[in-house]
Amino acid sequence: MSVLNLKRKYEGLANYLQPIGAPGGVSVTGLQPRQPVAPGGAIPGGFRPIPTSSQRPKPTNATIVYARTAMPHTKHLGRVALSMGEGDLVFTERFAPALKDPMGQNVKAYSLQRINQEIEEAGPMDAAEYAKFFLARDKTFKYSPDGIVNNLDGEDPLNEYKDYAIANVAIQGFVRFSTLALPQKSARNGDKLFLALTARADAPALKKTYKFEFFLASHVTTGKFDLAPVEKCWRLGRVVDGNQSKNMITVCVSVEPVENAAVQLKREWLSGAKAIAFEQANPPQQPVAAAQAAAGGRSALAAAGNALAGAMLADATADAARDTVEAATDLVGAVGGLLG
Repeated sequence: MSVLNLKRKYEGLANYLQPIGAPGGVSVTGLQPRQPVAPGGAIPGGFRPIPTSSQRPKPTNATIVYARTAMPHTKHLGRVALSMGEGDLVFTERFAPALKDPMGQNVKAYSLQRINQEIEEAGPMDAAEYAKFFLARDKTFKYSPDGIVNNLDGEDPLNEYKDYAIANVAIQGFVRFSTLALPQKSARNGDKLFLALTARADAPALKKTYKFEFFLASHVTTGKFDLAPVEKCWRLGRVVDGNQSKNMITVCVSVEPVENAAVQLKREWLSGAKAIAFEQANPPQQPVAAAQAAAGGRSALAAAGNALAGAMLADATADAARDTVEAATDLVGAVGGLLG
């Protein structure tokens, strides 16, 4: 990338810091994603590459809420069953739409309680049954954590209106989270909230029992949560108020998958001297294949070094022999001259 492109892309954080006139004043950065255009003129194509300073979206940590159709906690009681409530985590399910043009269809949200109930009813699963229950047609994981319910609109517990409630789901930002599903009723500020799909061996051979469970990063650090049965894991957000109200904490939601829970989660809660001590006591281990390749490389390097040393020794021995012969010839000549 040329210097011009770098300057255009990053712009030296142009308009990022601005002077404030009076104490207590507020200054807003001037983001200008629109380009000037005049009547009859060509529509501007914009900057390429897009500058990350002045052309980026305006940053925000405001709560972003999406409306979902709130499905009941159980499928056995129909619409009379209670649906999720404020502070509950909800899932969305991946499946092919019934129509070719599915615009305008609401996304259905399922509570953790309902998903775990359906998993329990399915019973222990082998590999084929797991794929049928959890995977979609394209082999992607079917159930995805969507966010945390901010509030419900149009609750109909008696099914008078023959319609589902609307769950306003916070997919980003601050929202209250119910701790009823956690092993503790409060959390420390700065802790991180996780969701795991665990798999534990069952009595039938090659079958496992699955369940979705909540845990905190501090539970991993203190040994209260075992990472061995974790099949899949998601980071749901960070705790910003660990005792917001009774059975409630405030979480800044940011749902993202955790690729390697066994390695990443052990380092989530640690900081400062504890992190250094942990890294020294638990150095990162290389994979077996990488370790074998490294060992083979070291062996090959050692063999090449030995061969080079042998060749150098042979050359040195040959040079020394030639020097000895030349010295002996000179000595014989000198002695012959003296005798003659």
